[in-house]
This record gives sequence, C-alpha cells and structure tokens, in this order.
Amino acid sequence: MSNQFCLACLMPDTGFSVCPHCGWSKDQPAGNPLYLPPGTVVQAPYQVARVLGHGGFGITYLGWDANLQIKVAIKEYLPRDFAMRDPQSREVISYDGDAKFHFVSGLQQFLDEARTLAKFQQHAGIVSVLTFFRAFGTGYMVMEYVEGETLRNYLKRGRVRLNWEQTLGIFMHIMDALRAVHAVGLLHRDIAPDNIYLCSDGRIKLLDFGAARQNLASDGRTLAIVKPGFAPEEQYRESGVQGAWSDVYSVAASMYYCLTGIVPPDAMARLNQDTLKPPSEYGAAILPTVEASLMAALSVRASQRPHTIADFQKSLLDAQPLLIEPISKPQPKTSEVPRQPLPDLRRFEEAEPDQSPLWRWLLLGGAALLLLFVAYNQLRRISFEAHRQKTEPAARIIEKKPTAVPRHTESDTEQPLQDNETISAEELRKHQEAALKRFEELHRQEQSSPTDRGKDKAYDPDRSEHLRSLCSEWGATMDCRSGASAQ
Repeated sequence: MSNQFCLACLMPDTGFSVCPHCGWSKDQPAGNPLYLPPGTVVQAPYQVARVLGHGGFGITYLGWDANLQIKVAIKEYLPRDFAMRDPQSREVISYDGDAKFHFVSGLQQFLDEARTLAKFQQHAGIVSVLTFFRAFGTGYMVMEYVEGETLRNYLKRGRVRLNWEQTLGIFMHIMDALRAVHAVGLLHRDIAPDNIYLCSDGRIKLLDFGAARQNLASDGRTLAIVKPGFAPEEQYRESGVQGAWSDVYSVAASMYYCLTGIVPPDAMARLNQDTLKPPSEYGAAILPTVEASLMAALSVRASQRPHTIADFQKSLLDAQPLLIEPISKPQPKTSEVPRQPLPDLRRFEEAEPDQSPLWRWLLLGGAALLLLFVAYNQLRRISFEAHRQKTEPAARIIEKKPTAVPRHTESDTEQPLQDNETISAEELRKHQEAALKRFEELHRQEQSSPTDRGKDKAYDPDRSEHLRSLCSEWGATMDCRSGASAQ
C-alpha cells in the first residue's frame, strides 16, 4: 500500500506519528495476539488494516486491494476453540486432538462456503465474495466493503425500538436472501442483529454465513457454538436436526428483539419452563394475528414452526389486512442515523398521467359562470350610469317647477293650476308677458288720472297685494315695492 494512507484505517496519511483519524501508531505495542498487524499482506494484492469484527469462527478486517485501489473486507478463518496464532510467524496453528480434526474440516467448509457465496454477487441482500485463497495456514475470503453499521449497533446507539412496519421492512430483505441461500443447500445458523448490516446507501445485507457450523464431525455430531436467545434448541444438541426451520427461529428472535429491545429467553431454558412473553406485553403495537405468526416461529419445538422461510413470510403477510410496502431502513428517533435510500425514480416516470376527476370540471364550470354573471352586472351598471347622467338635467328642471301655476283665462281672472295640471315653458312665458302688460296698463291709467292719483297717496291695500302676487307667481322683472308702484 502507498504511504499516502494510514495502515489501520486507510484514511489519507497526515504525516503525524499518530493517525488523527483512528489513533493508530506504528510504535504502539501489539494488541490482541490473534489479530494480524495492520499492513500485513496476506496475499498480493491484498493486505489487512484494522479489525472490523471478531466472531467465534473468524476475524474480519478492513482490507486494501492494491490492484483496483479500493477498500475490501477480508475474512480470516480462525475458530478460537480450535486454533491460535503464532505471534512470530503469524501462522494459524490448530490444537491437538479432536480440535485439529474440527479445524481442518471447518477450513474446507469455509472455502466451500466462499465458493458458493461467490455465485450470489448480484444479490442485493448478500455481501459479494470477490475471491478466496489459503494463506498463513488458514483460509481467507475477500468480500466487497460497504459503509454502514450493524443493526445491533444502530439500536444500541440510538436506544430505540422499531415498530412493526420497520421491522418487517428490514427482515423481508433478510428472508429473501436466506431463501436464495437455502436453495443451494446452505444454512446461516447465526442470524442475529449483529450480523445484519445497514448500509449507508440504503441496502440491507446479511453477514457472516455459517457454513463452518454445519456437521463437522464424521459421526454426525454438531458443534454447539450458538448465540443465546437467538439460536434454536437443536443447535445446542449434537444430535439436533437442523434445517431451514432453524434459521426461521433465529429470524423471529431477531425481530422480537427489534420490537421489544429484549433478547428472548434461552431456548434450552424454555424447554423446562417457557417464560417468553408476547411483544404486545412490552408495549409493541402489533396486530394479534401477526403476533401469533411471530410467536409460532419462536416455538421451542421445531415441528411447531414454519418449515421454510417462504412459509414464514407467507404467514406474516397473510396475517395482515393490508400489506405495507417494506422499507429498507428503520425510521430514526435520533439525529444520528444511516442515510436513507433514494426513491425509485422509474416508478414515477412510468406512472400514467393523472386524470382530473369530474369534480374538478364542475368547479371550473362554476367559476366560469360566476365570472360571466359578474361581467354582466358590471355592464348593466355602466349602462345605467350613462343613462342617468343624460336624463338628470331634465329631471332637475322638472323638479323646480311650481306645483300650482295660475293661468290667465279669457275672463282675465287668475285661476291656480290643479295638482295634476302642468304647463310648458312656452305657456309660462306667455302668461308672464300678459301679466306684465296688464300691470303696465294699470300703471298708465293711474298716471293719466290726477284725481285717482291723489287718492292713491294712502295706497289701496288690495291693489298692492295684487301686485305682490303677480311678482311672486310670475317672476316679473319690475320693481315690486310694498305699498307703491315702481317710479
């Protein structure tokens, strides 16, 4: 590997004696003697870096492919009950006796497992095996490296429990992977939250296939290496008959843990007294029919469980009134969570265009009618205003006419108009001219008769009142002074 990277974490080398990313130093004392030191080339072009995980049958390292210049995961077969590592030569040495036989048989099955899993490189739920080989007295399996964390770490770090939809979404992916593996004659035998990997790109992977935990002894005995709470009782017994139903139990136990946050009681202890409580008693929101299917898969007796993974999947889906589309990642309750997957854009591209329902057309038609009604009322208002402006002057003239206008008749007597009678402007003008002539004629007679004028010094009140009446009713322009005529 180039000196540009830290040998332990494969991050860019900063030139410091201690890596600021992982804290590893070349001068630090050796750690666990079972681990290969960072930078060890197991077989060109592969070298190991830091340890990613350590189980009962092997160690998984972060690795580097010098040819492709990519990170890989390198799994080493090292069963801690059967072998150890020589700290000087770094060779794996098996113990004597039956342990040596088990080690050799297990190594061959480890390599057979790698050869089989290499056929599943295109399966989304299984970590791809790139190659495998023998070195340092044992076997190695080179796999794709994916960023993320185990389901167990996710639950512990966030201190959360998953709801039923989230749990089903994760384990449907896991069961799909198991169906493919079972179809070629392999069993996992170590299904648990720490072997389920939540990738940062949204994928869900099943890790650590346990082909080395098949019948290793020639007399049919089975190794009793199990995870308490997740392993069925037949994996504890040398004569136990294992099959797909064994992985069914482990899947159901892992689902139970996600729902309740509690590891189920040990299967062997349940043989004497079964203390397993339904998830609903721990507050899990789950349908009774679904809970019954889950509890059936957790039956202590293998004969009472679904026989295959497909049977278990079907029982879970049939117990639901409506299938909820599985999700690929649990919905987080904290801010620190793996990245959610991107949506499938093809689903939107292939979708048919939306057809507008009838109510939308009715709504549009109603809006159009409303606009027409408003426009019609506006036009009527404008037309009415124009008509009113034309007729208003004439109306004001009519309103100023007197309600009763006297009219001069042939008998020269002035009779007032009746309430329902009207006269035109021309008639009114003629009446005014006639009244003015009569007044002037009367005035000339007074001027020509001295006798009568002398008498007029006291002025006749009846005649004075008559003059004022003429002035008021006809709007005469002469000087209408009280008690005297115009001079």
